[in-house]
Amino acid sequence: MKEGRNDRKSRLIDPKSGTWASSSQDFVRLANLLYEQSINYAKQTDGNCSIYTLAGIPVLFSALRCVLIEMNTPLLPSAKNAGGPEKMKKLAESANDIRFLLDQYQDRISDGLKKKLELLVEVRNEIIHPAHLPSGAKHNTPTYLGPLRHEGILQSTGKESDYVFIAQLQSHRLFRWAFEIAGEVVEIVITSHYGNNSIFQPMVESYSRYKELDRNL
Repeated sequence: MKEGRNDRKSRLIDPKSGTWASSSQDFVRLANLLYEQSINYAKQTDGNCSIYTLAGIPVLFSALRCVLIEMNTPLLPSAKNAGGPEKMKKLAESANDIRFLLDQYQDRISDGLKKKLELLVEVRNEIIHPAHLPSGAKHNTPTYLGPLRHEGILQSTGKESDYVFIAQLQSHRLFRWAFEIAGEVVEIVITSHYGNNSIFQPMVESYSRYKELDRNL
C-alpha cells in the first residue's frame, strides 16, 4: 500500500506528537536469538547448514535501519555531527538504507567494508525477493555472488555440482559473516555521532555477542 509507505516516511520527516524509544536493540536481540538457534541447527546437520540464516539476515537489516534513525533523528540528545531534518529526509527518501549509510559515513567506511556491505544487501534481496529458478551455472550460485562462493561462506557440497541456490544461503557461516559486517557498521555509525561514549558501549557490544555464542559450535 502506498499509504503505508507514505505514513512511514512522514514519521521520519514530519515531527508528530506521541512517544518513541530505541528499537534497534529489540531487533538485534532477536537476531542473536536466531543466531543461537542457528548454532543448534548447524550442530544437528553438518556444522554449517542452518535455515535460521534466512530469517536472521533481514532482521539484522531492520536493526541497522533503526540505528541509522536513532543516530540521525533530531529528537536524540545533542551529539557530534548531529543528525537533523535534512538527514532524516534523505533517509526517508532513500530506496536503500545502505546507500544512505555509504553516503553519510563514507569517510569512515573502507573500500573493503563497502564491497561486503553491497554483497550483503544483495543477499538480503535474494532472501526477501526470492528468484529461486536456475541461475545458469552448474554450481547454482548467481555469478554476481561469486565472491561469497569463492570465500567459502555459502553452504556447499564443495563439488562442481552444488545445492540449489536458496539452500546455499542456509549457511551459518553466512549468518556469522553478516553479523561481523553489521557490527562494524554499527560501531562506525555510533562513534561518528557519540565517539566512545560509554553509554552506547552496550549497544555496540550487542552486535558481537555472536562470537561468544559461536564458542559452543
